[in-house]
Amino acid sequence: MPKIFSWSWSLGRLRGVDIRFHFSVLFSIPIAYYLFKPADFRGAVEALLWVGGFLLFIFLHELGHTFAAQLAGVEVKSVFVWLLGGLTHLAYKPEKPAHNLFIAAAGPLVNMVLAFLCVAAYILLYIFFLPYSDNVELFLWVQTFANLFFSLALLNVILIGFNLLPVYPLDGGNILHAVMEMLFGKPSADWITLVVSIPFLFILIIFGIVTRDYILLGFCVIMALAVSSLNRSLLRRINLGVNYLFRRAGYYYMLGDYERAAQHYTHDIEKHPAHLIDHYLARASCYLLMGQKERALADIDRALKMAPNHAFAMELRGEVYALEKNYDAALELFSRAQNINPHWAVPYFDRASILLDRSEFQPALEELNKAISLQGRMPLFYLVRSLAHFRLGNLESARKDQNLAVQFSPADALVMADINLMLYENNLDWAEDFYTRILSKNPRDVLALHGRADACRMNNEHLPAIDSYTRAIEIDPREVRLYLGRGKSYLALNESEKAKTDFEKAKSLTDKLHQKRQAEELIKTLKVFPSDSSLDMQDSLSKYDDSLHEKPLGSDD
Repeated sequence: MPKIFSWSWSLGRLRGVDIRFHFSVLFSIPIAYYLFKPADFRGAVEALLWVGGFLLFIFLHELGHTFAAQLAGVEVKSVFVWLLGGLTHLAYKPEKPAHNLFIAAAGPLVNMVLAFLCVAAYILLYIFFLPYSDNVELFLWVQTFANLFFSLALLNVILIGFNLLPVYPLDGGNILHAVMEMLFGKPSADWITLVVSIPFLFILIIFGIVTRDYILLGFCVIMALAVSSLNRSLLRRINLGVNYLFRRAGYYYMLGDYERAAQHYTHDIEKHPAHLIDHYLARASCYLLMGQKERALADIDRALKMAPNHAFAMELRGEVYALEKNYDAALELFSRAQNINPHWAVPYFDRASILLDRSEFQPALEELNKAISLQGRMPLFYLVRSLAHFRLGNLESARKDQNLAVQFSPADALVMADINLMLYENNLDWAEDFYTRILSKNPRDVLALHGRADACRMNNEHLPAIDSYTRAIEIDPREVRLYLGRGKSYLALNESEKAKTDFEKAKSLTDKLHQKRQAEELIKTLKVFPSDSSLDMQDSLSKYDDSLHEKPLGSDD
């Protein structure tokens, strides 16, 4: 949860769930005073009871979600009540849309029951008590409570109406998403929910501006961020903007300019020692993605010395072991990371990657299923699971996962990050099945051509790799990685002049420091080995690639 949510009081545990109230609920008292403007003691009591009812209804609403989640077999970590409403913190989102529908609908159903009870109490007071209240003071008190129950019934109706608006992540948005997922699948459900949510969100923003309801406007900002999570491209743009303004290292990391990101993390280490562990691990991730394993390991070890049980540090250390083919040590660390945070998807994914390399396909599939149940919008997870299905002979499931990965993000699904290219090794049949299907629909799909070329190159099929790279360059002549990839294939075939031309072109096109350095080092390789030393150049290129491309790393995404 965000840090602001930590400013809360724990009121105990209910069925294993931590119940927390944020300090902002105290502001509901002056708000109630402003709304009711009590002129006497009865008015003050009515205002205070209304505040209590408001907070109670939010709490019971969240308990509805909580009990529904527990019935669906989902662990609930906490219930959180604050001025803008409530949150039910699930350990993970259920994979089955029917479970999501059940959990989302439970909250509004609780408010419907509460509204009925309040109306019943209002009618009961007016029919059975108010007519027989001969004492004036008693009459006024009964009337006060009758009015209170009427306003509380109205409050529940408002809560029902607001929560059922089809705006993600309100209950209505979650209900819409669950129904659309049952009908059309998760990627389509994301798009439909996004398209429906945006106009309703704009209406709420306009209403907040017109009525000068700043609480509603603040809530709209939170909802807008949640809505953006339905689309990776939109979320990426928002994150880029936020990181550019407040965390420049993260901005360069997201752009894939890992050298500049590492430089900024170094600056953060020097200037902000209070967050040393986070900065060391972030810089280690940059070094790993640039193939600088020793520098990454130094930062990871620094972090582990300061926090021996840090889950992310263990995970990165395990990934370094995986790069070194020390799989037993890697699996042990991944298991320890799972024990510390059993609801984090990455350790399950990394364990699956090792199991796949060991040809233990069924255990790998089980780990991938768990990873996807915890984090269901990661294209790489689906793509690797498709490989497990493919090796188990389930071609239908393999292609279904490939399609899902592409629907979530074509760029992430069709083109591997450099550090994940080793996934293609000895899996060219799977890659050909994947890319052939994509290219049969659109022969000019530059991402599919790029991915296919990488797959061929990683399996030493350099002629078809060059053909695919060339076709992709004709479509997108400014993509640096295409020139680097084709140049490496030319280098492997001992076509030094063509390789040099591609490396120099890549160097001139890129503004990313690590890519410039990669191109420069490859050009130096050409100078070291003469054009007739094809065996030496092939060996040199293999060693160079081994420093960049190892087992798939879940932390890359």
